[in-house]
Amino acid sequence: RMGIVHHDVGEVYETKFTSRARVEFTGAGETDGGLGFGFSFRADNAGGAADGNAGSVFISQGGHTLAMGDVDSAAKAAVGDVSGVGLTGLGDYNEATGGGNTGLPAALYSYTGGALSLYVGVDGADGLFHDDLGDAYSLGAAYDGGTFSLSFGYENWGDFLGDVWAIGAEVELGAVVLKAVYGDADIFFGDVAQSSMSVDIATGATTFTAFVTQIEDTGSSDSAVGLGVSHDLGGGASIVAGVVDSDFEGEVIWDAGISMDF
Repeated sequence: RMGIVHHDVGEVYETKFTSRARVEFTGAGETDGGLGFGFSFRADNAGGAADGNAGSVFISQGGHTLAMGDVDSAAKAAVGDVSGVGLTGLGDYNEATGGGNTGLPAALYSYTGGALSLYVGVDGADGLFHDDLGDAYSLGAAYDGGTFSLSFGYENWGDFLGDVWAIGAEVELGAVVLKAVYGDADIFFGDVAQSSMSVDIATGATTFTAFVTQIEDTGSSDSAVGLGVSHDLGGGASIVAGVVDSDFEGEVIWDAGISMDF
């Protein structure tokens, strides 16, 4: 990617050039008995991938898949996030702030049969929050009905960190896609609730995106609103631009440029 970004750099908001090149390695095979296997990791994460702290490896057969490494929790895999904006992500305020694996490498089992997908995740032991495998676990389920989908996720972070619940819904109405996600975390310093919604409108090669996220913490409420546009140039290249106004930033942040996927 290459372009311009205006964001916080050490508590000073600056307008700068931005560029980045990343390479991802993937591999897949199949045993004589039909068992699939494979891996995926980015080149800049090669060291972590060697220790299971980045990338992932998997085995699969039929609709069953078991993956290990830096994998999503079952709740994250089932529910996901609403759509984001911008060339660089602009803080990724469309993403859920809670949840995820706290000990690596972790394991994620998934099964997909027809419109139904089921997920089970188990955190790795990290010697800090989780001394043993299974101290933290997650569950997820998703139903894809074509024009609409529903999802649900639950995470148990252990006695120290508490529980997380999440639900999601998505509706596709022709060129318009609406998605909403709500999550609630009952953790040691209080209850945190996050609600997010996004809309994507496609017109030919151009897609317009908007999202809003609100986080309710004990005695406080913060929100973020984003607007973005992406125009597909073909061949893996797109012109992308976005702007985000967030309570988490000192001022409005924005970016624009070209994204290239080979």
